[in-house]
Amino acid sequence: MLDTGQLALSSEALSLFRQGLAAAANAQYEQAIVWFDQVLELQAGCYEVWYERGLALERQGDYVDAIASYDRALSLGPAAETACEIWLDRGNAFQYGLGDYNQALRCYDQALKLSTHHDAVWQNRGNALLYGLSLPQDAVLCYSRALAINPDNYLAWRNRGNALVELRRYDEAIASYDHALEIRPDDQVSWQARLLAAEKSGAGTHQPTTNAAWYGTGFSNAQTFIEGDTDSEVVFASQFTAAAEVTSVEQGQPLLIIEDDWGRREIILEQDSYLLGRDPTADICLHSQFVSRQHAVLTRTVLPHGQPTYTITDGNRAGKASTNGLLVNGKKCRTATLTGEEVIVFGPKVRATFRLLPLSQTRF
Repeated sequence: MLDTGQLALSSEALSLFRQGLAAAANAQYEQAIVWFDQVLELQAGCYEVWYERGLALERQGDYVDAIASYDRALSLGPAAETACEIWLDRGNAFQYGLGDYNQALRCYDQALKLSTHHDAVWQNRGNALLYGLSLPQDAVLCYSRALAINPDNYLAWRNRGNALVELRRYDEAIASYDHALEIRPDDQVSWQARLLAAEKSGAGTHQPTTNAAWYGTGFSNAQTFIEGDTDSEVVFASQFTAAAEVTSVEQGQPLLIIEDDWGRREIILEQDSYLLGRDPTADICLHSQFVSRQHAVLTRTVLPHGQPTYTITDGNRAGKASTNGLLVNGKKCRTATLTGEEVIVFGPKVRATFRLLPLSQTRF
């Protein structure tokens, strides 16, 4: 915990800074940033204020501004321990906010130059390698380093299991998930991942990401596709008929292009509302452990000029927010009206692109 009494701030600046910290602790990030900015108007040379400002900006979803604030903090020469934390958070902003995994790795490497004994740095470095750059073998090494430092890091055990699944080392993956569950028995993500690893261990070389499949339930007429090999054992929905069937698309027809662990597929949106999440009963099921069971809701609406479209709202229909939140075109938001070509990020390697299709476009 930050000892504010040790900061070289005037009494007025210190009072404002403490108000900012209190606001941030209550998730009032916008107000916290206002307080931090007032501190910096009085004393701009305190790296702790720039750092806390960056954290508030990152949690609010303003990743570019957060990185700029971290840079100001680093330029003021913080102690090595604090600098390591700043590089870690800077890397996380690049990875989880902007999806720039190479920049994230550079930040984590800078943090490791300051301390090689920080398990969160190794864990997040592993995440960038696994989920961003598809380098599971390198990721396993990072997770193992994290666990050598902190054997109780259940997230490192879980992610190590995911990397081992990618390497088809299923027995080792199951052992990793078991370690995670010993530490956190109620971790439903680890339970689900363990079940999938157990199924794959007896499934030969079949990989779901290469198969065409119906995706999601609750659709009446929407055609859904996953690109890839059509020599599949996956059962198609009854609504999906011959592969040569042509579907006409009206002008401005809303289309959602999903990319997740099962590949890429396109969904023509026709219903008034869709629930998105990893729950198999969701209207649009997102296959990823990083997605909440009920992550977001799409609701039909109309733009001012009469164009039908959708709004997307974080959380379930009862208003409970998702764990990771939503990024729409790189900005974290609670709700957004979609007007075409928006990129919606639900978590690492799970995203959707919203489009309004032109007249006479067809799909096979």
